[in-house]
Amino acid sequence: MIDVLVFMYRLLLAMLGFCLVTPLSASDFGVKGLIDIPTARMSADGTLTTTAAIQSRTKAYSITYQATPWLEGTFRYTGFNRKIYTYDRNYELKARLLNETTYIPQVAIGIRDLVGTGVWGSEYLVASKKFGNFDVTAGMGWGRLAGNGDFKNPLIQLSDSFSSRVNDTGLGGELSSDMFFSGKKAGLFGGISYQAESLPLSVMLEYNPDQYDFEFARGGLRPKSPLSAAIKWDAAPGLSLTLSRQHEEEWGIELSAA
Repeated sequence: MIDVLVFMYRLLLAMLGFCLVTPLSASDFGVKGLIDIPTARMSADGTLTTTAAIQSRTKAYSITYQATPWLEGTFRYTGFNRKIYTYDRNYELKARLLNETTYIPQVAIGIRDLVGTGVWGSEYLVASKKFGNFDVTAGMGWGRLAGNGDFKNPLIQLSDSFSSRVNDTGLGGELSSDMFFSGKKAGLFGGISYQAESLPLSVMLEYNPDQYDFEFARGGLRPKSPLSAAIKWDAAPGLSLTLSRQHEEEWGIELSAA
């Protein structure tokens, strides 16, 4: 009997250790990220992740596939709780540009709502760097990830065509290339996560400048704050549950499996 208990104890430690080494970290948008913002992190090659995220504003369901070690693709289906819009389908791609080294962060570039209506239209350049159990992320965003904007869009220096952005592309189904990385202003986003040493738990804090213009124009609310916080439990290898408090005004829950 004692041998059985010892075996079960060691098995439990092994499972917890696996969770701590390879935690699942999908955002509410399905991509590798914090709460709503993306990070530069990638899953293991060939990983298929499904995510269900419920907030007071939306219910989102995503399938993310790590097609190559450097390319992540997501299909997302979003329903709006206030009946301001029946549903929205959109796609996201994120590509790694640089691997993390001792002194250099991991860097990725991404496009959210690649082929869609433009409801979630945003593009980003993001970097992530680990410091012990902390993982720090900082990024520059366009579209919704720019918020009200922190500075003039640097790409306007290359072409004036980047100064104009139309977020509504109609019924979707077409490549929205006319709005990629465009807009008069770009903005900053970022966040930090901490992975506990001896427990399959992590905490996250993020700065998301999204002003929810689409929802506000249809009777929704502006966010009270750009700050959101969450706690994530790696319940089992490839399974995580996240509880978040977003923008100091709404709760969110997310379940991810890989």
